[in-house]
Amino acid sequence: MSRRVELLLLLSFCCYGAVAANGNSTKPFSLRLVDGNSRCQGRLQVQRAGQDWTEVRPLSAPLWFGNRACAELDCGSALSLEEKTVPHRDAVQVFPSFCADSSLIDCFDSDSRYSPDSLELTCSDSVRLVGGRSLCSGSLQIQDQSLAQSWAGVCEGALDRRGAEVLCRELGCGAPLLQGALSPLGQTFHCEGNESKLMDCNRTRTGPETCPTLNLTCKEPLRLVGGASHCEGTVEAELRGEWRRVMTPDHWDLETAAAVCRGLDCGSAVSTEKRRGSDWSEAWRVKTACMKKSSVRECLYDYGSSTSYLQVICSDSVRLVGGRSLCSGSLQIQDQSLAQSWAGVCEGALDRRGAEVLCRELSCGAPLLQGALSPLGQTFHCEGNESKLMDCNRTRTGPETCPTLNLTCKEPLRLVGGASRCEGMVEAEHRGEWRRVATYISDSWDLEAATVVCRDLDCGSPVSKERRDGSDTEVWGVDTDCMKKSSVRDCIFGGGSSSSFLQVICSDSVRLVGGRSLCSGSLQIQDHSLAQSWAGVCEGALDRRGAEVLCRELGCGAPLLQGALSPLGQTFHCEGNESKLMDCNRTRTGPETCPTLNLTCKEPLRLVGGPSRCAGTLEVRHRGEWRRMMTAGRWPLDSAAVVCRSLDCGSAVSTEMRRGSNSSDVWAIFPDCEAEAPLRDCVVGPANDTDSMEVVCSDSVRLVGGRSLCSGSLQIQDQSLAQSWTSVCEGALGRHGAEVLCRELGCGAPLLQGALSPLGQTFHCEGNESKLMDCPRTRTGPETCPTLQLTCEEPLRLVRGSSRCEGTLELKFRGEWQRVMTPYYPWDLEAASGVCRDLGCGSVVSRVSTVILRENLWGVKADCVKRAAVRECVFSGSLYRAYDLDVLCSGHQEAPKDRTVP
Repeated sequence: MSRRVELLLLLSFCCYGAVAANGNSTKPFSLRLVDGNSRCQGRLQVQRAGQDWTEVRPLSAPLWFGNRACAELDCGSALSLEEKTVPHRDAVQVFPSFCADSSLIDCFDSDSRYSPDSLELTCSDSVRLVGGRSLCSGSLQIQDQSLAQSWAGVCEGALDRRGAEVLCRELGCGAPLLQGALSPLGQTFHCEGNESKLMDCNRTRTGPETCPTLNLTCKEPLRLVGGASHCEGTVEAELRGEWRRVMTPDHWDLETAAAVCRGLDCGSAVSTEKRRGSDWSEAWRVKTACMKKSSVRECLYDYGSSTSYLQVICSDSVRLVGGRSLCSGSLQIQDQSLAQSWAGVCEGALDRRGAEVLCRELSCGAPLLQGALSPLGQTFHCEGNESKLMDCNRTRTGPETCPTLNLTCKEPLRLVGGASRCEGMVEAEHRGEWRRVATYISDSWDLEAATVVCRDLDCGSPVSKERRDGSDTEVWGVDTDCMKKSSVRDCIFGGGSSSSFLQVICSDSVRLVGGRSLCSGSLQIQDHSLAQSWAGVCEGALDRRGAEVLCRELGCGAPLLQGALSPLGQTFHCEGNESKLMDCNRTRTGPETCPTLNLTCKEPLRLVGGPSRCAGTLEVRHRGEWRRMMTAGRWPLDSAAVVCRSLDCGSAVSTEMRRGSNSSDVWAIFPDCEAEAPLRDCVVGPANDTDSMEVVCSDSVRLVGGRSLCSGSLQIQDQSLAQSWTSVCEGALGRHGAEVLCRELGCGAPLLQGALSPLGQTFHCEGNESKLMDCPRTRTGPETCPTLQLTCEEPLRLVRGSSRCEGTLELKFRGEWQRVMTPYYPWDLEAASGVCRDLGCGSVVSRVSTVILRENLWGVKADCVKRAAVRECVFSGSLYRAYDLDVLCSGHQEAPKDRTVP
């Protein structure tokens, strides 16, 4: 969703006082269609339990929302969704973005007000395609009155071409794509071709008891007009029988354009552009975030007139599929002689010149050399100057079956002005022009985004990155969220003028791969003597000094000692003062096969000014400089847990953003960085601020492997054991010891378990200690024993209700009970379910989320609550507008099984 739309949604909430919803697990709401020609057509109305039927007032509702409503009504697929003007009446606002990944009820606001708008929905009565990637593909199912309205699959071969054409037309899709399952013999449906519905065709109702299900794909109702072929031009779509241009206010990049090419059964997206013309015309508006998960048609909605339009060029007859970007994957071609079906190409079918032609046709960089490229036996015989692969001469014979050709073309990307090809300012080629790359959201350029640049350039790991300001120049704008899942080229959304530019330093020839951060994993090196291919390094190849050089080169902290580090037999002989591992002397001989060296460097973090190394103000070293960390967003406890783990401390106990009196240089952190991401990966750049982040971790105790920070196996870290973490035996704690431990971790009271015993315990606590390690201990015990498992209650409660499972949510954090609020948006059903779960109170029966205008509160990230305990998602700070929660849960339930927490 664009930030502009988010702002509009936020402002729209000021018109409503409270958001309420029933979450009854049986039927929290009902839908119906009224004043239509059938029960599956008409104006959409909603009724909550115990309330009257009300109209639905749309807010840019796309077809996928209508399809969810059709499914709720048991009415097949959505055919059209249209905003209509009706006499003024009460209507409920619908926000489609709120229920994209949750229950349909989360789309509907509870307050109604007078509105002239309503939503008219038409569903297919009795046919639908299910399990496909869009509403126009999948397995055919019909709903037959004679089958008591149940949906039933249709046998393969039940349709001929005319029947398939009738079906595709009925569903509002394009023509059917030919498939072997379409047959003129033995079909169940006998259509003339002019019927409006498949169920109007004559039918033969007999058939085999079991049969393969008919799968069908209809073309999307799309076209590209004004171009040199059907795979090039201005994007137009048909909705409700009307063709219009398509426009979007969102980012429009190659990844989005790929959905258009796919819908047209063309090849890969080669180039795309958002243009503005001089003439106004009616247009369909499309949500691009929706398109990347669905089809163009499902993401369209009414807009009005516009001068904007979208242009796309797809490759006609070649594509790379299944790769991590549009420039890599298995080669497929579409050949007229093969009735337009896509077919794989055999390994060895291309030599280098053919691969260069293909990569150039797809607007990618040069091909990366692979064993599959061979001058012998190739199918395509290219001179090298052809513009398209299909222009090359071909040998059409070959083996019946063969391994498929996989190819990777380099991304059209470069770093300029640096000391090597792996360092400098980021530039990309788009539509034949090289420009700087810029991002218009300053805090989105983090190490995760820089990793994509280094990877696409076949360099190592990113060591540092920076967003700088210079002179104003033409740039390519890039969507960094898109980049992290694809490539830079796929996510360029247009040009513009900007003074900012992006700089990256990647390690030239070393990287750690497969770890949970850029500072851990298996060591690989890129050696010029090995033709630039990356190769693993044998276990034992580094001693401590070599590991220190490597960690320093990657911008990480000191190496954690591992058995794989050995002073004997190493490949790299370092003095310790080298800046790069490849500067060290090397012994190049070694065994042909060996276990790979795995290494973990500490994260460059520290807590300063506290009573121990595990408590204090958080500082991060970035680009060689230690600074305080700050974030403009919300930083909950599960993010602090990453810091505690990186410092080899215990569990995160509390976190707090404090405001000081003096402003100083800080490192800004991207606020929406993944909770489990290492902090260094989330640094976006320098800033000047008075804020600091205070973190308290437990020094020497933690619970691991549970479903939250308040449950799991007890481990302690003992100075006498060289700081290694060790498990504690079952029965080592009495009740007093368990109470001390739970209090130390910031959790509630311990839940009684058989493992808690007053006899034979290791820890002898009075109950008033602040830390478990302050209790006297008996250090002897069995060599092996069952591990102590403990669950502390979550520090949550529901107040002002008739039972402990009903009321207003409060949480104890940093020793203080306060109401818990979600910023900007109300609690949805899934987040409220997390509260009932943490309280051991079953499922949600009902919830009311009321807007509160106050500053002192505990804020919580609702999305976080869906996957973690409420306490781990809490943050402190001032919120101008937030929503509290009154919830009724179904009652007591058994404690859920623990899930693993790393």
